Amino acid sequence: MTALELLNKLPAAINPQAVAGLNCTLQFNTSQPAWVMIRDGTCTVTQGTAEAADLTLALADGDLLGLMTGKLDGMMAVLTGKLKLQGDLGLAQQLGRYFDASRLS
Repeated sequence: MTALELLNKLPAAINPQAVAGLNCTLQFNTSQPAWVMIRDGTCTVTQGTAEAADLTLALADGDLLGLMTGKLDGMMAVLTGKLKLQGDLGLAQQLGRYFDASRLS
């Protein structure tokens, strides 16, 4: 599975309780950049680069797959340089709660 294919699964994997009241834009800079907008308990994915992202994640495709499926620890990815973050780090810390990893395989 490519990073873009995984990102396109995010709307079906959204955890409505965890994102209730959350309005944000997440930019994923992988081999095929895409951005995810979370608004009113829903999620949309768009290819390309967002005009203004609340959080930008830059990482290799394989590392994104590992991060979103729980096989790669986010803190370890940051410490080893596999993941570069820019913006609201609070969003990054909560990212695992926003999506059901079992629906991303």
